[in-house]
Amino acid sequence: MVKPRYALAIAAASLALASCGDSDPGAGEQPPETLATRSSAAMQSGTLGPFTYEFDQDALTAADVEMRIPPTYEESMPVTKLIPEARAQQLGEQACRYGESGQVSECNARQEIGLALALLPRPIDEYRAAFSEEGIGSADLPAVSLDGADGFAFTAEAEGAGTEYQFYGFDNRTILLARRFDGSSDDAETEEAMDDVMRSLAQSLKEQRELAG
Repeated sequence: MVKPRYALAIAAASLALASCGDSDPGAGEQPPETLATRSSAAMQSGTLGPFTYEFDQDALTAADVEMRIPPTYEESMPVTKLIPEARAQQLGEQACRYGESGQVSECNARQEIGLALALLPRPIDEYRAAFSEEGIGSADLPAVSLDGADGFAFTAEAEGAGTEYQFYGFDNRTILLARRFDGSSDDAETEEAMDDVMRSLAQSLKEQRELAG
């Protein structure tokens, strides 16, 4: 992702060249690359059933993983997970420590921090009922909303790491966003990139509701 200071530097350089008075204005000139053009070039679109979302390829890398669905974790399905670009570069290497054991293991997408997106096949009430059947009450399932789509959240933690699951109902399906954390990263740029993904998905939800009337 291009940082604002780079865009300001480019703009300042362009003004300086203009004031010098090139003897052959326009000869060989290339239009300056702006923050907007760089950002759009880095953006990648993804789909989640009828919904779409966007993510910044300079900040996040998409990986295919198998995710188990709480609360029983007996059901699993293939999902797309957006992993911080720096962490994605280490996938497959013996360079990661997961949990509190401190042992070095192979870096893998499933255990990495990041944001996974899934479109579950059943209505949200069935997933909420599954938590109730496991003795997990409403106090542990706080309400959440994504641009008008209501739902609930559940956070599972163990050995210093965890995942916040957010379930949102839409028609007879359920959108699941699973954001994994391990306390090792306070990268504000990465956090903002994942927030942007959720905002773009929220916009798509809004558009789908408007189409449905």
